[in-house]
Amino acid sequence: MTEEQWENLCRRCGLCCFEKYIDGERVIHTSIACRHLDIVTRDCRVYAKRFSVGEGCVQLTPAVVEQVRWLPAECAYVRHVKKRRQG
Repeated sequence: MTEEQWENLCRRCGLCCFEKYIDGERVIHTSIACRHLDIVTRDCRVYAKRFSVGEGCVQLTPAVVEQVRWLPAECAYVRHVKKRRQG
């Protein structure tokens, strides 16, 4: 899969752009969005330079998606990785 194909999986729901707290095994999602997220359109205002603006944005690669627990189950990346794992 190319990087462009991977990026195109994203439905731009913006759920990964909200603050989360991890309490033991629980992931607690908050309603506090990154300051660069347009909460109406769910578009990142700095998407092209999101890794250099200092907001802690994580590049979601297949390897990262397999390891993190804080992405919601409905995330297109999570669904893709899970489907790929199942064969």
